[in-house]
Amino acid sequence: MQISRPRPVPAARAGTPAARAAGPTALAVISGDDVYEDLFTAAFALQSALTEEGFAIRTGLGTAPLADAADADVIILYTALGRFTTGQRAALAQAVRGGCGLVALHSTTVVSSSPDRLDEGDRLLAELIGSRYLSHGPLPHESRFEVRLDPDHELTSGIEPFEVTHEHYRLATRPDVRVVAWRETGAGTEPLVHTRRYGDGRVAYIQLGHDMRIWGEPGMRRLVRSAARWACRPDQPAQNGE
Repeated sequence: MQISRPRPVPAARAGTPAARAAGPTALAVISGDDVYEDLFTAAFALQSALTEEGFAIRTGLGTAPLADAADADVIILYTALGRFTTGQRAALAQAVRGGCGLVALHSTTVVSSSPDRLDEGDRLLAELIGSRYLSHGPLPHESRFEVRLDPDHELTSGIEPFEVTHEHYRLATRPDVRVVAWRETGAGTEPLVHTRRYGDGRVAYIQLGHDMRIWGEPGMRRLVRSAARWACRPDQPAQNGE
């Protein structure tokens, strides 16, 4: 089912003088199938959390708002196998390369083409984010676990470990990502949050975000707020491993 509901009307459009006077600007792009992912809860939670952080946020349902991506200081992207064209992915990559920040959430790393033969659009997205979904791993595909965080990275510094109930993702990650939050498993660590640089832009991926339970966790809301704030500072020097 493709999302086609009206989007919330913001007080000021991202990129306009009024929005920039109010604070950094964020464009939240939510698109795809809401059968497996609770995209509507995510849309409202993101708007609330980023407003609390001082962002002037515009929320778009569907990927068409990516045409204005370069106007925002940071893009929050949550897709679930919706219509997301190669051209839109290329425009997103260009905006980030030019200095716009990106925070990608949960199933945004799930691609539709074969992992062995990624099409151009999926290759672009995986390269931009720095990872792609492989599988849920062995059963059970969901559990209660502790989110552990790197105290030495700006994004996660000051956030205490917290417990969540969430589904599991196995990811293929690029060698240049820095994992800043993870969970421990019998097979080792599973990345939950990682960062990287893409051109002049900062990119953060948060594996969490599946349903309303995680959006009710204060730790998750703080992670999202911190990731958005970190990503929209392209003028700051990169930390080693970003």
